[in-house]
Amino acid sequence: MENLRNKSVLVVDDDPGMLRAMMKVLAKEGMRVTGLSDPTAVVTTLAESEPRFDLVITDLRMPTFSGRGVLALAGALPKLPVIIITAFGGPQVEAQALQLGAFAFLEKPVAAAELVDVVKRAIEVSPIQEV
Repeated sequence: MENLRNKSVLVVDDDPGMLRAMMKVLAKEGMRVTGLSDPTAVVTTLAESEPRFDLVITDLRMPTFSGRGVLALAGALPKLPVIIITAFGGPQVEAQALQLGAFAFLEKPVAAAELVDVVKRAIEVSPIQEV
C-alpha cells in the first residue's frame, strides 16, 4: 500500500476539534497537512497551493460552503481525490456524494485507522504522481 510520507492533504472541517484530530492523525503518518476551518478559504487555497494537493478531505455540512461545493471545486482540478466526511450521512447522501465524484464517504466519528486506510487507498489510485 502507498506510503503517505510527504503527500499533501487539504482537510476542511468547521468543527475545530475534528479538524485538529484529523490533522494530527495524518501528520503522524508523515503527510503535509493543511487544515481549514473556514470553507470559504478553500477556493484560494486550492488555487494557490504549490505543489498541488494529493488529496482533499472535507466535511459535508458547513456554514456558507458545503462539502458538495468543495467537491465541485476539487473536481475542477483533474484527478484530485476527495473524501467526504459527515455526521449526517445515510445511504442516499453517500450515493449522492459518490455520484458527484467523491472517492469515499465516511461517517463521523471516524476511527484513526479507518481514516488512514481510506487515505492510503485514495493516494494509491490517484494518478497524481510526485515529480
